[in-house]
Amino acid sequence: NGQPAVTDDFGSYDHLFSKHGLCWAHPRWKFRDLARSAVLSRRKRERCQAFSAAFKALFSDVRKIVRSPYNRRKRLAEAQGIGRRIAALCASHRGDPRKLATLKATFLANKEKYLLCVREKDVPMTNNKAERAIRPLVIKRKISFGSRTQKGARTMETLLSVLFSLWWSKPENFFQAYRKLLQPA
Repeated sequence: NGQPAVTDDFGSYDHLFSKHGLCWAHPRWKFRDLARSAVLSRRKRERCQAFSAAFKALFSDVRKIVRSPYNRRKRLAEAQGIGRRIAALCASHRGDPRKLATLKATFLANKEKYLLCVREKDVPMTNNKAERAIRPLVIKRKISFGSRTQKGARTMETLLSVLFSLWWSKPENFFQAYRKLLQPA
């Protein structure tokens, strides 16, 4: 399917979409939460806070681009510029705490998927719409104590997330896409 899709970085989505973008909100939250971590030393936390602030500025700039009128030539040039900023921002630094280094490397490795929203018309920066759509089910599960174990709860949460994301992206041929999802990669 040539229809673009934006997901979190969950491996099951990797082979479903020919144009697969990744949600910018998830890394933003991870970088923000790491910057607030009480278990880091002051120096490491300050390093994470500086990175989080720089990432927030990048996020804001990308959001402005995505919300601006679409011009393919201009967007491709902007994607190159944002790509260079990502490469510089996510470059390895020996002062980085291990978790920050890992998050930066993961973001950098997926840079092209994050840039899909800049290059392509009408591709959102986040998958928040899909996540908001399943929120009532998550609340219901929590209220009803629907799972006996944490593992069961995570399994149900993951299954619902995958199925609803698939439904919202492919409602007209959901079952065909679902069968494809069940096939080995």
